[in-house]
Amino acid sequence: MQWKSVFPVLVLALMVMVPIVSGVSVLNPVINPTGDLTAGTNVSVSFKIDLTPVGETTFPAEDTLQIYTDLNNAKWGVTIIKDGIEQPVPQEFGRSVYLSGWVLSYPKSVTESLRITLEGSVPSVTKSMNKTIVLVQELDRNNAIIPTSIVTRERLIINPTDMSENIAVREADLRTYRTLIDARAKAGVNTSAAEQKYSAAQAAIDSAKKADFSAAQVSLNTVPALIADGEKTLDKAWAEKEIEGAQVPITKTADLITFFTVNKSMSADPRVAIIIAKKETADQYLSSAKDLSYLGNYEFSRVKAQQAFEKGNESLNEAITLKLSLTKTDNGGGLPAWLNTTTIIIAVVVIIVIAIAAYMLLRKTDRWSEY
Repeated sequence: MQWKSVFPVLVLALMVMVPIVSGVSVLNPVINPTGDLTAGTNVSVSFKIDLTPVGETTFPAEDTLQIYTDLNNAKWGVTIIKDGIEQPVPQEFGRSVYLSGWVLSYPKSVTESLRITLEGSVPSVTKSMNKTIVLVQELDRNNAIIPTSIVTRERLIINPTDMSENIAVREADLRTYRTLIDARAKAGVNTSAAEQKYSAAQAAIDSAKKADFSAAQVSLNTVPALIADGEKTLDKAWAEKEIEGAQVPITKTADLITFFTVNKSMSADPRVAIIIAKKETADQYLSSAKDLSYLGNYEFSRVKAQQAFEKGNESLNEAITLKLSLTKTDNGGGLPAWLNTTTIIIAVVVIIVIAIAAYMLLRKTDRWSEY
């Protein structure tokens, strides 16, 4: 019995503690000019607020409706519309307008709305940031904000110095990238893909210089990624160049090995075996360089390519030395290099021709003596 008597009292107490929130509907404010704003710009705002009855009245009598702005020199125009009849409120100045429930509260049978206009100028900022153009919120009887009632519209206020600094930073990054491209090109690296990234980054910076703050920031944000991609393409091209360079002595060595093993039948010669072993080591380094390049580890790929080049060059030098020694041996074991098979054949032919000519001359001389 005691709980039954206490329960209605508790419910009533809870009802008193929970604020009654009105149905405040803020139609989308029209803000001119559109886009980002700069300090000193004149701004105009217009919108409508519908008050939908919650309970027996259009707005709680003990609550307050606050309309706020960060604009300077704010001038407000407020018109209360009841059942289609307009009732202007004396013009307000300042950052906030307060409309008490005593002014707004009518029986739920009344159709009530507010027409709001606002004029003001954009405040200056030390750095680009969002500022409130208009905010609508309801305060309870204790002047506490009712969070669910908040409706706000913000705009980005630009500090022109910020954009100038951002552009300068990106241009400095691009100059550093340009230096890297030129250095790689001078070293013989293919820089065509890196040049495309450079052109795209330059175009983004040029676009930022002509765009509003938000669009400019979007353009500038693409620059670091373009430069990073370009640096990767340079690393890849550099690795590919090192791989191509390492392939040259390896290929030449392979040709000489074929000469030794096929033309000279020297497969069992220990000197050829050493050359083959070093060439195979170079092949292994080169294969690792290619695999690492495929995996995107271009720095280590270049290391392996350099090792392949050094070992390939070592085997090539030994192969060339061996071929030169064979050439000297083929010339007759110490005879002059010009005295080769072709020279001997020519000399023999000349001797034969001279001998025949001499023989014919002698025969002719003998015939003359007979007469």
